[in-house]
Amino acid sequence: MRKYGSASVWRYCTEIFDYLSLAALVDEKVFCVHGGLSPDIHLMDEIKSIDRKQEVPHEGGMCDLMWSDPDDTANWKPSPRGAGYLFGEDIVEKWNRENNIQLIARAHQLVMEGYKQMFNNQLVTVWSAPNYC
Repeated sequence: MRKYGSASVWRYCTEIFDYLSLAALVDEKVFCVHGGLSPDIHLMDEIKSIDRKQEVPHEGGMCDLMWSDPDDTANWKPSPRGAGYLFGEDIVEKWNRENNIQLIARAHQLVMEGYKQMFNNQLVTVWSAPNYC
């Protein structure tokens, strides 16, 4: 507010978030997403049917793409965060196979080393906010 004189700039910037892509595919082999996978979405093409021009809901596929996390678990489990799911190596292997991709690249979780590979290098978490904590 000191720099721009009001909170308007901040408000406009946060409104833009409602228009950003939920996911991206790089070189037909790397699926990029903020959080993780969803039990409601089985193929990447299903993401195109989500109405992105809205705030992230508290449940459903869009919520899961934003807030789900990988974990040393089997199948799906509700996330202790209260939104999204925890998903294991079996889910990642199935997603990658059914979507013909090699890697899921995601963020959303603090990784002190900057990145963390999981599940036989089929998933990587990248953390790029060094002054977060």
